[in-house]
Amino acid sequence: MTAAGGPDGRGHELGLGLDFGSTAVRAAFGGPGGPVRRFTLSGPRWPWLLCEPAVTGPLPVAFPSLKSRLGSGRPVRAGGVARAPEEVVTELLREVRERAEAEAGGRITQTVVSVPASYDSGQRTALLDAARAAGLGPVRLIGDAMAAVIGHTEGRGSTTCLVYGLGYGGFELGLVRGARERYRALGHESASTTGGRAFDDAALTGMLRAAGRRANPDRLAETDWLRLRARVERIREEIGTSGDDGLLELDLGGGMPAQLQFGRAGLVEYLERHVRRTLNRAQTLLDQSGMDRRDVDTLLLVGGGTRLDAVRAGVQGLGRELVTAPEDLLATGALWHASQLAGAPPSPLEGLAVEPADTSDDTLAEAPRLSVTLLSPPPPAAPASESEEPAPPSDPGVPLDVALARRLAEHGRVKEARALLETILSEARTLLESLEGAAAQAPDAPPPETAPVTAPVTAAAGPGQTGAGDEAAAAFASTEPTDSEYQADRKAVRRLTMARDLLTERRYEEAVQASHAAWQAARDGTSGADVLDAMIGVHCAAAMADFSPEHFPDAERWLRCAYGHDPTNARVRELLAERTYRHAERLEGRGRLDDAVEALEQCLTWNPEHAFAHELLERISRRGRNHRDRGGVPR
Repeated sequence: MTAAGGPDGRGHELGLGLDFGSTAVRAAFGGPGGPVRRFTLSGPRWPWLLCEPAVTGPLPVAFPSLKSRLGSGRPVRAGGVARAPEEVVTELLREVRERAEAEAGGRITQTVVSVPASYDSGQRTALLDAARAAGLGPVRLIGDAMAAVIGHTEGRGSTTCLVYGLGYGGFELGLVRGARERYRALGHESASTTGGRAFDDAALTGMLRAAGRRANPDRLAETDWLRLRARVERIREEIGTSGDDGLLELDLGGGMPAQLQFGRAGLVEYLERHVRRTLNRAQTLLDQSGMDRRDVDTLLLVGGGTRLDAVRAGVQGLGRELVTAPEDLLATGALWHASQLAGAPPSPLEGLAVEPADTSDDTLAEAPRLSVTLLSPPPPAAPASESEEPAPPSDPGVPLDVALARRLAEHGRVKEARALLETILSEARTLLESLEGAAAQAPDAPPPETAPVTAPVTAAAGPGQTGAGDEAAAAFASTEPTDSEYQADRKAVRRLTMARDLLTERRYEEAVQASHAAWQAARDGTSGADVLDAMIGVHCAAAMADFSPEHFPDAERWLRCAYGHDPTNARVRELLAERTYRHAERLEGRGRLDDAVEALEQCLTWNPEHAFAHELLERISRRGRNHRDRGGVPR
């Protein structure tokens, strides 16, 4: 690249590296002598994931990505209009180019885009054409695994890396050897039946199967399906990293909400079976390359799926060192290669854009099922005749169900069981008063039979039966809250439900505010302590949802707010330390070493025994000593 401006890099010809993912495009760009800048293009403006009628499978719909539709000749719906996917991608990449050139004050003259091994020739050609139409020529492609290794090593030393990628579109392995800025792809494996899309499809299938008559998929619109998929993805991520079971209340088209439980134990078992199959692929790849696990210097984990605890635990031992790649690593590696291509001799990469994997040899096609438990009982049967009285209606947002409360208690969810039983008692009291009033106004009606408020709860257990719900009801009857307290508690429950829905939609600030409103409402009721715990849980979930440096100020603010509400909460202190450590990891990956050191020191104030923080701090210290005299692309 030829300089055309001052020392700040403005006016320079720029290199651009792109990671064109299933749910976002990550960009890294810069010129010689200037800083490397990065940004991520995501959000609802672009149709990243589509909802289309399924050709095969248990679900009536499928959720392909825009990325997978390139070169297919099939239109996609963007903004309610059917358009060619290449046209949409061209506009998307044009926005990337314009933003990069505006931020850096230069002109992009070399672009490298990373692609998965499963991308076929038609998709690659369509992507290249779209990039050129967006003004990004000349454009080159690089394999995802190769880009990850280049971004990780930055041309230093000799290493053998096994890249383990698990994203929305599927699973991919790449074995790459690097020595003195030369890289060679030794082999690859991939499968589309293990990945975020496969996991979400399995969860939705389990939900429909468990809901039974409460589900009517034909009544769900495209937006309903996309919202359900997003909520399933969210709860999978929460269960996979938090250690708690997940509970969702959803309307699956049947007109009645269904309480569905995703157990952590079931998810871990499901993931472990998938991971075992990927390990077989990894061993086959090593065998074909004449290597064993001891020859792999670094196991590089790429993609959101690798952050699930079950996945990380399962792949331990595939390499001597396990490294979790920052989210922008592929874009950074692509930029490094773009810098090499600018005025450089022929590429020193062998196997740059590897041939697509043979999907006919996908041994993961028989995927194991993911189990989901229906906590709500099946809907009542239709009346046998017109004279038969229908079941009394209930609030569709709160299933007034003693059996459900009992199940919640059996699963250790005592706080939720208590809140539900309190709501049942409140509704029973209101209904009883209305019946007494109606009876008083009817002169020919027999006098109403009086019964204790707890009678509906006790009767639900059946003759000769006792359960957690009965004991809880008896306990609550001795300390009956006032009507205003009941209303305050119900308002708090509604606000908490809203907060959890906002978390699912990734509207984190609004979720935190809704949880605050729930706690304020509960202070006038009887469930203040329980709602306080739930509010702190929302703060923690919002803070740990996104580990990008841009998200850190908000995440730290939310966690400090939670800590201010309960300074004795050890879990909040642990999350403050862990979130700050993850921030330091991202900063170190972006070359902001001084900021990373500052973050690590802050992490150690929250948890002085954080072993990974101590290890990273020592590594940065060694790297700083070795980095001072090294040239190359600026960081």
